[in-house]
Amino acid sequence: MKEVFLKLNKKKPEIQETVAQRKEKILKNVIKHYLNYGEPVASKFLVMRCNFNVSSATIRNDFRELTEEGYLYKCHLSSGRLPTNKALKYFINEILKNREILEYWTNLWEEQLQNLKAEAISDFLDEIADKSHSLVFYYDPQNDILEKHGLKYIFSRLVNDYKKEKLIIEVAEAIDHLDKRLENLRIEKEPLILIGKDNPFIPNDDFSALITKSIKNQNIYGLLGFKSMPYDKHLGLLNALSELI
Repeated sequence: MKEVFLKLNKKKPEIQETVAQRKEKILKNVIKHYLNYGEPVASKFLVMRCNFNVSSATIRNDFRELTEEGYLYKCHLSSGRLPTNKALKYFINEILKNREILEYWTNLWEEQLQNLKAEAISDFLDEIADKSHSLVFYYDPQNDILEKHGLKYIFSRLVNDYKKEKLIIEVAEAIDHLDKRLENLRIEKEPLILIGKDNPFIPNDDFSALITKSIKNQNIYGLLGFKSMPYDKHLGLLNALSELI
């Protein structure tokens, strides 16, 4: 009996993390850091802050493989890595598969939208832009109406981060012609997610667009901003907009 008791209380051996699992964990941590801070991630940061039980050299080797596979690229200003458009698409697909995350953000946004005291669509979108800290647009193709709010959230970051007059002018002109781009837009699958160069609205790889249609009237709602946006939060917002308006 004593022998049986000892066997039952013996600790189970820890399951060894595979290389593929570690690489996936590394990739997700790099992406999350980029979305939160817009910065590259170094191997030492992952070891110290993200509880990786391997050496920096091992992570650098994983960095190299993930780079060869097209998920990461090296920032010229440091030894850190940034996620590619391919990596962001992978991460967004993981969010779309996770119904709990989407439902959480959708329910949260629905509650906030229902509490907004805005009489006109213009005031309504203005409040949404402030709550989401992003450029929000609404397009009614039947009546050729375009509303866009939150331009300050793009231009303030352009001035602070880029300090490039030419790029600011290009972005301003692109947003000014947003209606022409939307006229030719085809939404075959919702939400329509356009990352970097796939985004036809701003001719620069640093921007993304998320677009959906209203269930009631087929009008278009979208968010336009930098690639380092909180995709889970914004996809929840689009869900709420399409269902409520």
